[in-house]
Amino acid sequence: MYLKVANELEDRLSNFKKEGIVVLDLDDGVGKYSKLGVCSLDTSFRLLVLSDDQDRSDYTLDIDSNVGEIPIKEYSKIYLDDQMNLEYDDRLALIKLKSPSGVIDGNVPIVDLRK
Repeated sequence: MYLKVANELEDRLSNFKKEGIVVLDLDDGVGKYSKLGVCSLDTSFRLLVLSDDQDRSDYTLDIDSNVGEIPIKEYSKIYLDDQMNLEYDDRLALIKLKSPSGVIDGNVPIVDLRK
């Protein structure tokens, strides 16, 4: 799997990664950082910023990207494709996760959970 991060987001994510780690989290109600989950038919991903000493045990699979490896929950790969793009929609100020098959998530927030 490969995630191409848009130029508009590349510096921002790279800076977060200098100070900790960025994970692509499926917000499904499972794991330490997913409190509610999504009670709809939508697939909901978030970019979580964690410090180096925070628990990452739920994120056991790394996907490659142009900003380095990004951990995910291994079972969340069923929602992802081999080639994906993380794009910034300037008009709506939203981050979108896309693949050749379509939009995976039209609103991927960045959530800073560092202590």
